[in-house]
Amino acid sequence: MKNAIASLLMGGIFLAGQGPLIAVEAGKQAPCQIIPRPQRAEYLDGGYQLTERTVIYARSDKLKATAQYLAELLRPATGLNLKVTSPRSMPSGGVVLKLDDSRVDLGEEGYLLHCTPKGVTITAANPSGVFYGVQTLRQLLPPEIEGRQTVEGRKWIVPSVSIEDRPRFKWRGYMLDPARHFLTKEDLKRYIDLMALQKLNILQLHLTDDQGWRIEIKKYPKLTEVGSRSNHSRKSGDGWFYSQADIKEVVAYATSRHVTVVPEIEMPGHSGAAIRAYPELGCTGKPVEGWSAPLCVSKDSTFEYVTDVLDEVIALFPSPYIHVGADEVPAEHWRKCPRCTTNMERLAGEKLPDDVNPFRVKVDRKAGTAFHKDVGLLQGQFVRKVDKSLASKGRRMVGWDEIIESGLQRESRAVMMVWRSPHAIVGAVSQKRNLVISIFPDYYLDNGLSLKRTYDYEPVPAELSAEDEKYILGIQGNMWGEGTPSIRRVDMQSFPRLCAIAETGWSSRERRNFDDFSVRLSTFYRRLDLLGVHRKSE
Repeated sequence: MKNAIASLLMGGIFLAGQGPLIAVEAGKQAPCQIIPRPQRAEYLDGGYQLTERTVIYARSDKLKATAQYLAELLRPATGLNLKVTSPRSMPSGGVVLKLDDSRVDLGEEGYLLHCTPKGVTITAANPSGVFYGVQTLRQLLPPEIEGRQTVEGRKWIVPSVSIEDRPRFKWRGYMLDPARHFLTKEDLKRYIDLMALQKLNILQLHLTDDQGWRIEIKKYPKLTEVGSRSNHSRKSGDGWFYSQADIKEVVAYATSRHVTVVPEIEMPGHSGAAIRAYPELGCTGKPVEGWSAPLCVSKDSTFEYVTDVLDEVIALFPSPYIHVGADEVPAEHWRKCPRCTTNMERLAGEKLPDDVNPFRVKVDRKAGTAFHKDVGLLQGQFVRKVDKSLASKGRRMVGWDEIIESGLQRESRAVMMVWRSPHAIVGAVSQKRNLVISIFPDYYLDNGLSLKRTYDYEPVPAELSAEDEKYILGIQGNMWGEGTPSIRRVDMQSFPRLCAIAETGWSSRERRNFDDFSVRLSTFYRRLDLLGVHRKSE
């Protein structure tokens, strides 16, 4: 046994939790400092040094933007103005980015990264995979690479390594809430960059709520003229919305970072800001008393408004997904409305269509409001109309898990976002529906849960079969904005728990280990500090 240990010390020490392919040469710092943790990595001797002679080669026109992104990423700290070129033949050194469409085993976002003393090669089947390989290359360099000032006297060496990596989930999301407290266009771009670093790929923007309306809709100008002037702190101000030009700019920026922006336009509940702008959208036709109010879904004019708004939203966001909320409708408003009570009574006496099968979610986490059949029937009718309208325009509706209680049509391709209870996962799978797990409280970043609890939460129930698991698109962390009046507070609530969610979304269940994650996080903290992120200490 002593001889075996001595042999390991001479040739390399295998780290607990790293798996058999990650070895550390004796006397060297543990090399795996990457978040999220790669699926497979083997560290070798030596490394490749970036110098003024290093060239970045884009072996496909589709990779030119990523190659230029890498050069710009490396320039500030290294002081190197690396040349970007597109060679006809395979170069023998430098940093090579290439596509290999035969590597279908890597999926849409997987990649291979191979570094020797001669250079670095990143290979993927799709451009998104190469981009994520670049993020790994970034983290193979010292944390100081994130600095905006040139670091004098530093040698920038990429360790020799062979990595094969791919994500566990397709949807690796983060939600920001500018409806409660407005976030600037630059704030959104900054977070897109922070998401890219962690290989997160979905940014959900909660653009409307009772407290504020944050997106310009040309057909309904009062939505921003009136509805955008308030926030959760009951302050008022000008310019608390995104123009359509702003939205296009943010979407283009996100696309360049392989992030899809999913807009959320809340309906029929959480519509107080819209009703303040257009009182006729509410049940009384008068300005809202208090904050919370739903749309009056019993008026034909309301659905006309909804389709008009969503048509403009669709034109701005190329995302295949449009989130409509559909949660927490306050029952008392509809029960006081003659139109709505008439409709609810009529629906109560009718049999649901044969292709609509509601599923009651058992909620045991003090999340959301109780299901009321009368309200649920009326809401279900409305949501199914919205779903059908979006589907006719080539988009998939996303809604919180209340949409399955109200019932979806069998052929609906709507995506359910599970937040109130894991029991909703059972309902979605039983109906063969896609879902995203964004569970309360574990994936709600605005609360004070511990990093360990978030990291240790396994989103896929153990009793789910491999066949059933395929319906899970992924996971998402939500940064609700009620308690975050500044971007500093958003940072402090998001980090480091967002790092844990990023790792759960990317790394396989078997590869996750909190102690190992904590070691890697200490290095990642230095990156966040240099990027100006205000974070909580854990």
